[in-house]
Amino acid sequence: MRCTLASLLLFVCLFSTPALAFSGLFGSSSEKVAAQNGVVVLDMKELANGESKHFQFQEGATTIRFFVVRDNQGALRTALDACDVCWHADKGYKQQDGSMQCVNCGQSFAFGRIGDVKGGCNPHPIAFTVEGNTLNVTAQELLAGAGFFPGNK
Repeated sequence: MRCTLASLLLFVCLFSTPALAFSGLFGSSSEKVAAQNGVVVLDMKELANGESKHFQFQEGATTIRFFVVRDNQGALRTALDACDVCWHADKGYKQQDGSMQCVNCGQSFAFGRIGDVKGGCNPHPIAFTVEGNTLNVTAQELLAGAGFFPGNK
């Protein structure tokens, strides 16, 4: 019994630590969302200032990843989880120290720039509306970004 327990502990130590080290390396986990009447409606009341949340929208064989951030002034901002330059790598962004960082090239973008600046390695902006604590983005707007994700045909 001791040998088995020791072997199990050794296995966990050897193989779980690298897995933990690499978790989140290629962006953050995302919540799957769907459109109702052509609109994705997201409740943002739990999203704190200086925080981001990733989402995944799928229609047929097309998958679009995007994220929403609440900047330090409380404004909501959103963009594709892909940029105008590094999209081929299909790695997206992760939140780091009050900014979104491209997982491929390491460039960081302050929350206040998300959605305002387009081009280069900036996250590709998405048009949206806000009503109270909800952020609304049309499925059409999301699907327009399909070309930024290599898995889409």
